[in-house]
Amino acid sequence: MRIAWVCVLAAAACGTGSGDDWTKKPVKPVSATVKGIPFTIELPEGMRQKAEADEVRWDFHVDGYAKTPEVTVSAAGWADSLEKYLETEKSVDNWLRKDSLPDGYVVSYENSAYKGKEDYIVYVYKKAGDKVLTCSARVTPWTRGAKTKDKVPLVEKMCLSLKPAS
Repeated sequence: MRIAWVCVLAAAACGTGSGDDWTKKPVKPVSATVKGIPFTIELPEGMRQKAEADEVRWDFHVDGYAKTPEVTVSAAGWADSLEKYLETEKSVDNWLRKDSLPDGYVVSYENSAYKGKEDYIVYVYKKAGDKVLTCSARVTPWTRGAKTKDKVPLVEKMCLSLKPAS
């Protein structure tokens, strides 16, 4: 009995029992508004939404902890072209993706503040007429030693689904 209890405690401490794998959750369109601009974005079911004055943010709340992916939509961008964005991020040396889009651009890279820790950033800039929407996201492991690099394309897909509502 004592051994079983120790195993349960060890599993909880290591995080092996902490919630479902977000990659297996169904993806659904979510509607929100930021700075008067209504939009939709496709996110995994169960993400918690937090609306703030200048942005709308989603994450997962599991076992009392905020978990990534954390996705933030705002109505302002850092740079209006991929070239300008790359100029502002000269310290990034581990790009996973940097592509122009017909209506903006998408980049993803390892978070330089946590190199080697499976911490990745996704940023999408989208123009729609005179409006701008950006999606910035971060994905990190839910459990110690887990890998997340293979999940970056799923997070890119979330941000790329961002659309101003008509």
